[in-house]
Amino acid sequence: MSVLAKANTEVDITKIPPQQLQELGKAIEEEIKQLSLHYSQLVGAVRKFKESQGVLAYMEQRAEGKEVMVPLTSSLYVPGRMDDNKNVLIECGAGYFIEKDTKGAHEYCDRKSKALIESYNKVRELIDHKKMQMGKVQTEYQGRVAAMQAMQKGGQWMSISSNTSRICNLNRNSL
Repeated sequence: MSVLAKANTEVDITKIPPQQLQELGKAIEEEIKQLSLHYSQLVGAVRKFKESQGVLAYMEQRAEGKEVMVPLTSSLYVPGRMDDNKNVLIECGAGYFIEKDTKGAHEYCDRKSKALIESYNKVRELIDHKKMQMGKVQTEYQGRVAAMQAMQKGGQWMSISSNTSRICNLNRNSL
């Protein structure tokens, strides 16, 4: 089973070798980075919908008859005048627009915001779960490294102490 497959399934980390444990930790860390990026994008999208609702509220109250800059492209704007502040065009994705009244536009923004908030809450929970898994993997790995170091020190001490006892035995025999 690959390390990435192990990152997505429950694995008894006490039964896998230290090298694979380290690889599993790296795979989980990469997953956390990707999920964090996704989370920040969702938060940004929610913020945009909230800003749009603020613009709608402003437009309803004060925009009729005012001079505005109308975007023709992402970098080209032309002056215009707001004649109708009760109807708006909403970009719904892939270059498609929907005409709605401002109340309908508010409802659309609310609905989209709520869906995105649910999504980012789920992603946040997943990130927290992955961080918990990462902590367990790191703890297990560090425990194994410490145990291996203790065994190595113990093995060196045993060889030194056995050599010392042999030397002591040789000295007694030579007397």
